[in-house]
Formats: sequence, C-alpha cells, structure tokens
Amino acid sequence: MEETELDIYINQASEPTKPIIVHLRKLIKTACPEIEENIKWKAPSFELGGKIVCSVMAFKKHVNFIFTQGKSMQDNENVLEDVGGKSNMRGIKQITDIADLPKAEILIAYIKEAVDLTKG
Repeated sequence: MEETELDIYINQASEPTKPIIVHLRKLIKTACPEIEENIKWKAPSFELGGKIVCSVMAFKKHVNFIFTQGKSMQDNENVLEDVGGKSNMRGIKQITDIADLPKAEILIAYIKEAVDLTKG
C-alpha cells in the first residue's frame, strides 16, 4: 500500500503526538468513511467536496483538533474553544494524551455534525 501524505506527516510527528493523530484519524474515518485526507497549511485536513471539515495540528508536545464550522456546532459537551477571534473555527486544544479527549462516541458525534454542516 502506498504511503499517503498523512502517513508521512504521522511518521514525522513527535512521539507524544503520534498516537493522538492516529486516534483522531481513525475516529474521523469511522464517522465519515468518504472523507478525503489532505495536507493544507502543513497540517492534516479532512475534506468533503474541497471543503475542510476538520484539521489536526501537531506540535512537539500537543495536538489541536479544529472544526472549521465549530462556532455553528451544538457543543453539548462543552469541549470546544474558539480558535482565532473572527473565524468560525472552534476546537479542542492542547491535547497531550488520548485521555485528554472526550469519549470516542462523543467525538464521532461531533465529527458527524461537522460533516453535516459542511455538506450544508
């Protein structure tokens, strides 16, 4: 199987962030199997029809998981933070371990909502 841009990104990520990126990728693909994986602005982006649903940004010791339409999401679990003042983005920031994330079912529901918002 040919290595994708995202596989290369994961292989080059720091050891603390690799498992988080792999976990998020798996949840995103579970929530939306048809989602397309790309690298935009040097970070993984997950897209439908050329529109970014969410992105994963890995740093040396933490990961940020960002929803492009985050401010339009319900956020029933109150886990999303604003990203930038004027943008519509919200996300989960400063993830240092998979345990920092909400349960898989919750994240999958958030991802599905973000997919629905992106589809319009």
